[in-house]
Amino acid sequence: MAKNFSSFSKQPGKASTGEKARKFEGAFYTPLPFARKALTYLEKSICSKWWKNNYRLWDMAAGTGNLEWFLPADAYPSIYLSTLHQEDVQHCQRIFPGATVFQYDYLNDDVESVFDDQSLSDRARRKPDNLIRDLLNPDIKWIIFINPPFATSQKAGYSGESKKSVSDTKIRPLMHEWGLGEVSRELFAQFLFRIRQEFAGKEAHLGLFSTLKYVNSNNDQKFRDKVFQFGFEDGFVFSSANFSGTQSANPFPVGFLVWDLRKKKKLEEQRMEVTVLDDDTSKLGRKLIVAEHRDRFLSKWIDRPAATEIFPPLGSAISVKGGNTDVRDRVAKGFLASLMCNGNDVQHHNNVALLSGPYVSAGALSIVPENFDKALIVHAVRKNVRKSWINDRDQFLQPSGEPNTAFIRRCVVWSLVADSNQTASLRNVVHKGETYQIINHFFPLKVSSLKKWDISDSEVAHTLKLDNEDRFMARWLADQKLDSQCAELLEIIGNLYQSFFKHFKDLPTAKYKVEHWDAGWWQIKRCLVETGLEAERFERVEELKKNIGAKICDEALKLGIISAN
Repeated sequence: MAKNFSSFSKQPGKASTGEKARKFEGAFYTPLPFARKALTYLEKSICSKWWKNNYRLWDMAAGTGNLEWFLPADAYPSIYLSTLHQEDVQHCQRIFPGATVFQYDYLNDDVESVFDDQSLSDRARRKPDNLIRDLLNPDIKWIIFINPPFATSQKAGYSGESKKSVSDTKIRPLMHEWGLGEVSRELFAQFLFRIRQEFAGKEAHLGLFSTLKYVNSNNDQKFRDKVFQFGFEDGFVFSSANFSGTQSANPFPVGFLVWDLRKKKKLEEQRMEVTVLDDDTSKLGRKLIVAEHRDRFLSKWIDRPAATEIFPPLGSAISVKGGNTDVRDRVAKGFLASLMCNGNDVQHHNNVALLSGPYVSAGALSIVPENFDKALIVHAVRKNVRKSWINDRDQFLQPSGEPNTAFIRRCVVWSLVADSNQTASLRNVVHKGETYQIINHFFPLKVSSLKKWDISDSEVAHTLKLDNEDRFMARWLADQKLDSQCAELLEIIGNLYQSFFKHFKDLPTAKYKVEHWDAGWWQIKRCLVETGLEAERFERVEELKKNIGAKICDEALKLGIISAN
């Protein structure tokens, strides 16, 4: 019989344990509609009314029992609910009469008995006797139904001191022995590590609420290789905005995935298609979760030349940032620009840009002539994929074939007018006692064209006489046969530069540090827009940029760089 909501004075998720403690431990209450939906997926994967078929369910992070709220009363004798806090134990004992509810620290209690060769009955345990008997009974089948905590202890020197010791459990050193690296700091991974050991050889299914990082993220590769190799059964994803306490401005997919722990299979070898649910649990569509080895990530595709030359580090187009503790002020020989490309998934959309100096933080590489094509493909593809909560954690993959020249040209021309193209020209930049001239190698026009224009500022006109070498981008474009849209866009770029130099004296050029003829797109656009000039041409630029960007996405889809989700 299902519980009557009105028969309880407290709603699920309302036990009295302090909110501060829950945040420290990484606890998030599972929204009830999705907990109910998860039960239907468990029954679909296992069997209807599993509690009548010699199954036991154990939720090792039960909290206030949200996951089990919709189970009927006749299932209670077949469920085990363990939780850290005594308040939660009392709460669950009241709303799940007949269930085995107990206070238990799954990451510390009885760990020795699970990971050594002694049987469970050889020493005193904190588990209830009936749970020990059921775990020893080979005829009992298991369902692990869990929403593990997400907390991660911080590295030394990072912010977030309140969580510095949260992952210092008995499980963590065992994971270190397995060489699992940073993932051992995550409570979520620690739960799965013990579950794998505890239920090895048993007929067991895992119903897991979580982010999707364990399936496809870069940092979890060792965990997938050594620990998490189970058979995918079914599942759904929904927006993290449904969880109280998460940032609704940056939602990401939360999955409920069902795994068969008896089947050992690499995730990369499985097709994992799930249902996408709206906030009311109605079906939006289907999504293929792609789990590729990180060696196939797009970020591994570009050659990263050794950075050996000192050069002023930039925090933005015209902002020199040399005062950081972690100074990254090196570029490769033949340096053209820096590609900031932090991460490899869609969520890092805002961490992709082009700069004319080394980016001040991690996640950047030197663009040189040898990797120019690949760098501009990566930039254009990553900036053109529209970010949503559904694809937020999807990884970009290396192309399945050789990109054709038309695709490369579109990526290059699109990048010229992208807001993320912050290449610029800066003069007399002082760094570590030396003075540098930062050349804009991405200036797209030939010097011969500029010499025909009216340049209203005599000093800038004079720089053209002193330095009249075509930049790399202009030389590259001169050898390309562009399609009609790219050719039109390049023509408009030329018109805008011509207008910029014509009105130079009337523009806020000092504000944007324009002192030389090879000014960057970022610099000239801001000068013109701020003064209200060339609105129609900029509008056409946006139209062409959108159309070319759509073609880039279509080709990236064909090449397997992005998925159709």
